[in-house]
Amino acid sequence: MIKNSFALCLVILGFSCASKDDGTQATLRLKVNECFDKFENSIRICLDSVVDDSRCPEGFECVWEGDAIAVFTLTKNQNVKSFNLHVNDKFQNDTLIDGFAIKLLNVSPYPIANQQINPDDYSVEIRIIEN
Repeated sequence: MIKNSFALCLVILGFSCASKDDGTQATLRLKVNECFDKFENSIRICLDSVVDDSRCPEGFECVWEGDAIAVFTLTKNQNVKSFNLHVNDKFQNDTLIDGFAIKLLNVSPYPIANQQINPDDYSVEIRIIEN
């Protein structure tokens, strides 16, 4: 019985992790000042900057894990909208704009104790789902 339950859980997990191949979902990595263009839908999403990076640097022991904010611009049919997403799950890390669900998955590089990050060196990983 336990063996069958375990197999069933693996099957369910496999289906829940499957992604569609019809172009409605994409995971992207963008660098600061880089854009992704989806021409067939007149969509362009750009990472403008990463600000307020207060994540706990490697080499430190922190009371709070911190946060970083990614600043984006989405352009659809020449209509421009700006929005911010947080890397910390306690704040807004996803949004729905013009039929697109956008979620911030990661901000890189991760801070290291006593090392400055050049603002142009940041990149983000986002997931976009067209609704």
